[in-house]
Amino acid sequence: MLSGAAAQAQDYPSRPLRLIVPFPPGGGADFLARVIGPRITERWGQSIIVDNRGGGSGIIGVELAARAAPDGHTLLFGDVGTLSINPFIFAKLPYDPARDFHAITKIADNPLTCAAHPALRTVTLKDLIAAAKSKADIRYASAGTGSMTHLAAELIGRRAGVSFTHVPFKGGGLALNAVLANQVNFVCMTTASVKPHVQAGRLNALAMSTARRSPAMPELPTVAEQGFPGYESTQWVGLLAPRGTPAVILAKLHSEFTRVLNLPDVRERLSGAGAEPAGNLPAAFAAQIREDGEKYGKLAAELGLKLD
Repeated sequence: MLSGAAAQAQDYPSRPLRLIVPFPPGGGADFLARVIGPRITERWGQSIIVDNRGGGSGIIGVELAARAAPDGHTLLFGDVGTLSINPFIFAKLPYDPARDFHAITKIADNPLTCAAHPALRTVTLKDLIAAAKSKADIRYASAGTGSMTHLAAELIGRRAGVSFTHVPFKGGGLALNAVLANQVNFVCMTTASVKPHVQAGRLNALAMSTARRSPAMPELPTVAEQGFPGYESTQWVGLLAPRGTPAVILAKLHSEFTRVLNLPDVRERLSGAGAEPAGNLPAAFAAQIREDGEKYGKLAAELGLKLD
């Protein structure tokens, strides 16, 4: 006779799964969910319903997931912004990543590429820093105050001992367009967004934000390689479940999602979009949420960054 835990795992999932993506359709997290979801359905025979809940810097969707029944049928695709940055920049946040969720696995890293308009005449990160030291105003675009595209650039400035002027926009597309139009000098944006413009000669790629060179642009040195060891800033996405979800269900989710992430066609689709598939252990993913929170929390405090 099956034990209670074994029976629970065997019966799960008993209905379609709701995967909350706290962003509008079309972004990186949404893409990952729609690539992986159908492969889970093939195995389990239950649909994965991608529920896009954009708005409020991801807060609306994450709060919704935190309040869901902890039965494994509602899951969250959270990212570095919602889990590691928001807790340190918003005065009041209706969720706590450690208190309200179980980390299951990191799904993928989306590397950032720092790129400048050719008019700046910089081809390496060292060139950019030298320009900042000799010129009063080097301006960079971001997808908004407190975004990864904001903090990644500020972290470079802090490490290099230079000041850049931050020009926030309402979204990554507007920020990228501003650099392409030479309204601002540079941007640190997802590699998938920047790469076509680099290939076309519209932007100069300066550095990759990952700890190691990215397969998407293997010729491009990292920030760390260019004099700043230990630097790493990626737009990662991971899978979480509401706190209280049974351990046997968490284990089944981890096993299945990491299996899918290792399928050759899934890895090929993710890599083709500039994402680097992950699939680590829950403890490692929880540690990254916490450690990135410490890193960006310290930076936010130094910048005096606090949002209502």
